[in-house]
Amino acid sequence: MKLKFFALLGCFLLLFGCGTADEDNSTGSDNAPSTDNAEDEEAVEDLTGHIISISNEGNIRILVTGSQANSSGVSATMYTLEESTKVSDTDGKAMDAADLKIGMKVTVWNTGIVAESFPAQSGALKVVVDAGQDDREQAAIEKALSDVKAGDPWHVEAVEEIKESHYKVTLKNLLEDSEPVEVEVQL
Repeated sequence: MKLKFFALLGCFLLLFGCGTADEDNSTGSDNAPSTDNAEDEEAVEDLTGHIISISNEGNIRILVTGSQANSSGVSATMYTLEESTKVSDTDGKAMDAADLKIGMKVTVWNTGIVAESFPAQSGALKVVVDAGQDDREQAAIEKALSDVKAGDPWHVEAVEEIKESHYKVTLKNLLEDSEPVEVEVQL
């Protein structure tokens, strides 16, 4: 009986004793050096595309459809923006998350952790808005998206200015196996 007790106690100590050390903390100190760009070092470029929808229920959430950094094809991800999420444009100008608009072209960075659903879900560490995107193009995409079924993950395939203030926006519903939809809008 004593032998079983000591064997069980030995296993218990071995299991819990070996699991308490932090692999990245070789000095035993709880005070890790902090750097200003620690988030940037952890950030992984995830998706470049257009903001399809925005919700603000506590935290701002943006649905982005576009191309993933290291793969082909089109993807959709719902990103949650925390207070720590950095938002800027490609010129480096800082922005507020409240400045984001439907139709903006963005690149989003995350930690690499993504919930496998459709659309995928992830936290955003950094959002960079394409400063070269024309404001009228953004407005045309926003207006075209308001003319199609709300809530679906639409992908912006093309935006063409037909004539001054008239645009043709080609959208593809990622939930349906159908042909792209062309929406003409006037600004």
